[in-house]
Amino acid sequence: MVQQYYGRPKQTKKKNILRIFIFLFLLAALAVLALFSLSQHLMVQSLNENLDTLESKIDQIEEENKMLWEQYDEIYEENEKLREENRMLRSSTVINNGNRETNKVAITIDDGAHAPLIHRTLDHLKEHNVRATLFPMGSWVDQEPEVWQRAVNEGHELGNHTYSHAFLSTVSDERVREELKGWQESVNDALGFEYRTLFFRPPGMDGFTDSQGQQRERLMEIVADKGMFTILWDIELVYALRNETATVDRITRHVLDNAQGGSIVLLHFTENDIAALPAIITGLRDRGLEPCSLSELLLAEPEA
Repeated sequence: MVQQYYGRPKQTKKKNILRIFIFLFLLAALAVLALFSLSQHLMVQSLNENLDTLESKIDQIEEENKMLWEQYDEIYEENEKLREENRMLRSSTVINNGNRETNKVAITIDDGAHAPLIHRTLDHLKEHNVRATLFPMGSWVDQEPEVWQRAVNEGHELGNHTYSHAFLSTVSDERVREELKGWQESVNDALGFEYRTLFFRPPGMDGFTDSQGQQRERLMEIVADKGMFTILWDIELVYALRNETATVDRITRHVLDNAQGGSIVLLHFTENDIAALPAIITGLRDRGLEPCSLSELLLAEPEA
């Protein structure tokens, strides 16, 4: 009996310690849960703030996109006007020469020939570090594609001279378009890519003489629709030397006597014209003039 009496308080004490332990454990668990809930709340709050910021940015981006679309529409409309003005400019412009206030003189060579003469021409131009503008017929490009590849690779320009050298005043609008398109297709096939030219030269100047005003207007509209300017010249040899033998010396002398800043020289792929080319180049430079391509001439700034 005495042992049982004195043993009960010890059991009560153990129970109290266990209760305290459980209480502390639960209290700790509640604290952990509270901290977890607080962290979750803070995380959710942060996410909400981020979402609000993101939504604000999305709204800002949408507003900026709206403004950009409005600007795009304005620019597109302006470009439409510019394209139309540019087309109108091409349709109303025949270029006989460049700016007279430059020292540039464009070397242009028409028609075509067999590969040896074309290579000789390119050799002369390369030796004298000159880029020229060449106006081959499309049919010649078909026959000798590799020389025109070389010409473009060495920095020379090609201009549309029709496919068959047709006299355009004598043919229909449809035939004119076929001639221009045929040239373009021949050049694209020869080069292996779509070549872009801004220049057209009418064979024999046909349709563009002073007495052919109505034909000129008709043809220039077609040429402009193809995105090209009509290029003539202010120095040529066929008519200028028609009353005398066009020797190499006479060809050279005629070009040098008449050349001035902004001139466009018309040569042809003939033996004497090409033989005169080196003397023409050096003679122009001796006179303070610089032979070049059409693009170089037409984009040249006036001399200070």
